[in-house]
Amino acid sequence: MLAQLRMKLKPDCSGFGYYQSSNLQGVLMEQINSDYAEKLHQQGWKPYSQFLYCKNEEFWWFLHTWTKEAYHEILLPLQDSDFVSFQIKKKGIQVSILQKEISILPKKALMEEFYSHESSRYLSIEFLSPTAFKQNGRYVNYPDLRLIFQSLMNKYSAGSSELNMFDEETLEQLVSNMFISRYSLHSVSFPLEGVRIPAFMGTMTIRVNGTKTMANYARLLLRFGEYSGVGIKTGMGMGAVKWIEKENV
Repeated sequence: MLAQLRMKLKPDCSGFGYYQSSNLQGVLMEQINSDYAEKLHQQGWKPYSQFLYCKNEEFWWFLHTWTKEAYHEILLPLQDSDFVSFQIKKKGIQVSILQKEISILPKKALMEEFYSHESSRYLSIEFLSPTAFKQNGRYVNYPDLRLIFQSLMNKYSAGSSELNMFDEETLEQLVSNMFISRYSLHSVSFPLEGVRIPAFMGTMTIRVNGTKTMANYARLLLRFGEYSGVGIKTGMGMGAVKWIEKENV
């Protein structure tokens, strides 16, 4: 089950932006069951992603889950009608919740799209929040296709007890048959506990060669990425992705 809860926020101060996303994770942990919060803390992977999106003076907090358990333990408590405001204690910021919208996409429907939909060869992505990867102990702050799809395959597999998406040979074949055909990216940093993580934001378009199945598979992973995020710290507000399919470029 893939689910999204988005909430329109009204902060009581100016200068509210994506750099508050890591603090919103603290707000999230305060709202859910403490036993489940401890479970999330102990396990290596997180079945949710969240980020703060700001545009035209509007602020939206997006939360995504991709397991049934996470949906019931995370999204439903925040969807509760009693949750109408919160405080970012570290900053002393009071935030009102003006609107809530929830949507659900069954994983079965996503797989049906894979088999029935003929994907375009051009797949566009918008990185809505600072995105980065970690490789050999170092941050990678540019869109490496191998790291992008490796991240998505691993996240999908971690959230599924039935399907293991990660396979080194499949990843190699996928990456060797695609390239970045267009991009508009800029470097940013993401503040986290006194550290500024080098990252990037913006848009890019991928051209997929190879078989139709390969193009459909890339599309499937990017569609899933809208819920899982891509790269590191997606539970803290990084790696938010919006997928846009292009008919031609």
